[in-house]
Amino acid sequence: MPPHLRDSLQDLLALTCPTFSLTAQDSASDQPTTDFEAMHWSWYYKYGTSGDGVPRDVHPYCLDRAGCMRTNHSQFILYMSQETFEHEDLYHHFVEVFSGIFEWVRQNLKSQLPEEYEMIAQFSTILPENASCPTHPFTSLVLNINACTRVHRDSGDLHFCLVMPIGQFQGGSLVLVEPGLVLDLRQGDFAVFQSCDVSHFNLNYIGRHASLVLHTDRGMETWRKNQNNWSHNIYLQYFQEGEQED
Repeated sequence: MPPHLRDSLQDLLALTCPTFSLTAQDSASDQPTTDFEAMHWSWYYKYGTSGDGVPRDVHPYCLDRAGCMRTNHSQFILYMSQETFEHEDLYHHFVEVFSGIFEWVRQNLKSQLPEEYEMIAQFSTILPENASCPTHPFTSLVLNINACTRVHRDSGDLHFCLVMPIGQFQGGSLVLVEPGLVLDLRQGDFAVFQSCDVSHFNLNYIGRHASLVLHTDRGMETWRKNQNNWSHNIYLQYFQEGEQED
């Protein structure tokens, strides 16, 4: 990453998220490894309602699940996380200020990992109402503050994720268990790996440590394939690239 972008990351974070406290810590003694602030600005479809067996010509809002007291009519299509709406101004401010960072990441990801880029980019082009995604080719952005994680896999991620640390710290290396890798990432470095299949965690650190995580929700695959069985419904028709409406 160019020095002018790398050196600005911590200041940009402080500018856009003044309510978050990125403090100097010794994570081995100051806090449990699972206790840190996080913000999830994401497009989801993990709890999407299936259209299997529904009538072709009935609007989804007129349908109710048999045997259920309540039908969730807000998850027929792709939807954004609740945190995006609860912190909408913060989200828009953050993606505007970090737009140069996201563009640099996008260009480097496309040039260095072109096949992986195309694999994941198709999902950010199918958002409702032609919505654009500032973290293209990914559809989700997670901001972790004072982050130090235990070993885990992100089963809800599709294919792979991108992790970039922010801050001045010692330690905090990213450990990929199955490949046997310990990545000593510094501010502005990023790593791309299959977060759904590879167990990973951060080593303890001393200093100020945050991270940006870009990923795509696994539920997008179901929507991309056949709109989770809603593709036959005339009110939720989705036309693939090159297809024309009758």
